[in-house]
Amino acid sequence: MNISSQYAKALYQSQAPDVRLIKNFFELLKRRGHQKLAPSILNEYKKLVLQKERTLMHAHTTPQQEETRVLLQLYRRLVATE
Repeated sequence: MNISSQYAKALYQSQAPDVRLIKNFFELLKRRGHQKLAPSILNEYKKLVLQKERTLMHAHTTPQQEETRVLLQLYRRLVATE
């Protein structure tokens, strides 16, 4: 796990989208000389959010929905190869 991933994980786990928190976070980056990591931290944070969204989506997927999705993928492959 690299530094930007660690920062993103810490920010994500705080789950407090407070302006003060973000401001303090960027001041921390500045003090430690890690300002250049801000874009990669944002990317890592987005990955964590996306991972959470996908986890929630799959938690709501029923077995019948999954079967339908798989059959649809197989059908599309079959149609594409002909």
